[in-house]
Amino acid sequence: MARWRLEPAEQHEEGQPPMTNTPGSTTPGPSDSPEPDGGTGPGPAPSPQLPEQDRPAAPSVPPEASLHRPDPGPGWSAQQPPADANGWGRWTPPPGSRSPLPPSQGGPRWGGPPAPNGWQQQGPWSRPAAPQPGVVPLRPLDVGEILGGSVATLRRHWRAILGVTATVALVTQAIAVVVQGSYTDDGSLEKLEDTDHPSAHDLLHGLRDAYAGLGLTVVVAALGVLTATAILALVTSRAVLGRTVAVGEVWREARGRFGRLVGLALLLVGLYVAVLGIGVLPGVLVAAAGVSDGGAALAVLGACAGLVVMVWLWILLSLSPPALMLENQSVVGAMKRSAKLVRGAWWRVLGVELLTVLVTYIASAIIELPFTILSSAVTNESFSSFYNSDSSPGWTFLVVNGIGAVVGSMVTLPVSSGTVTLLYIDQRIRRESLDIELHQAAEQK
Repeated sequence: MARWRLEPAEQHEEGQPPMTNTPGSTTPGPSDSPEPDGGTGPGPAPSPQLPEQDRPAAPSVPPEASLHRPDPGPGWSAQQPPADANGWGRWTPPPGSRSPLPPSQGGPRWGGPPAPNGWQQQGPWSRPAAPQPGVVPLRPLDVGEILGGSVATLRRHWRAILGVTATVALVTQAIAVVVQGSYTDDGSLEKLEDTDHPSAHDLLHGLRDAYAGLGLTVVVAALGVLTATAILALVTSRAVLGRTVAVGEVWREARGRFGRLVGLALLLVGLYVAVLGIGVLPGVLVAAAGVSDGGAALAVLGACAGLVVMVWLWILLSLSPPALMLENQSVVGAMKRSAKLVRGAWWRVLGVELLTVLVTYIASAIIELPFTILSSAVTNESFSSFYNSDSSPGWTFLVVNGIGAVVGSMVTLPVSSGTVTLLYIDQRIRRESLDIELHQAAEQK
């Protein structure tokens, strides 16, 4: 194989270019001399490693030699790039580029600082802002945006909202006051305490007299919440598009679906009560058979299991009212639609619902507190009258507290119903890209 010859530039033959170590200055090729180390194949031989003191100086190349290079011959590029300090060709920018350096040597990078040549570099990519024609942006919502959108809906459309909530709250609270005044404890719990071995009939009779009013009140309140949620879904859906709606328009649109709405509310509440009752029923039957302690324990365990199932159904079917009103679904169709939208996001919906319940409960307690203090000062009674076997709350106390509950419901019902409707819209945006249709509908207003 041919070797590189290291000799001064003056000792080259006449008409031959000087020997350099610049790549591309000579053409490697086969040699007539055999391989000293016994190699069998062609290929360049490594340069001999000489001691530092015996190594001759590198030949100098005149400036004009780098401009007029000899023909490198076959196998090499005819136009070699100028050698860099490390022996490699320098990087040259592509045609039309104004960047003097490659990215690895400080050239422009996407999202990096401004380049020294004055070009403005692009910043990091970020999602463009979603359009917001109404109370929330038209994209998947977080918890804060859902609660904030509910409050913003109440603030912007309070006339239509308060007209609906005042009507629903007056009806439900009037029924609750009558139920609480009619089903008062007549001392049945005290009689159970004085009986050593009460029968199952005595237990059921005492629990019915003591907690029937409370249970019916909860049922009536649930019916009111479901009704208000369905009707106010019409207001919230228009608030998302940035449109206004009057009270009369809401009632006219809800009137055609009022029968299905009442049927849905009764079916949902009946389903929740039935699940809880089925959980308690085995314990009651065991107690009626004569095993009082075992029946009571089994009833408590069944009540806990029934409560878990009831909460699961409550979240799974919580989007039924807006589905019925906004999609004009049937009762069963609305329940199926809610289950489909909640599936896969049950825990998220549960968290938002529980947070809403906590916020509305605190707000309702603050609003009703002055009415409770006033009723207690006038009648010398308190809420312990509901659970105390020695006394029963009077009508004056119930009426004053009922007025406070109406005022509290007028504020809290819009927030809870708006949260459910925005959850429904958010799930449809995540699953069905509803934001595109909402954006198109908002542009047509």
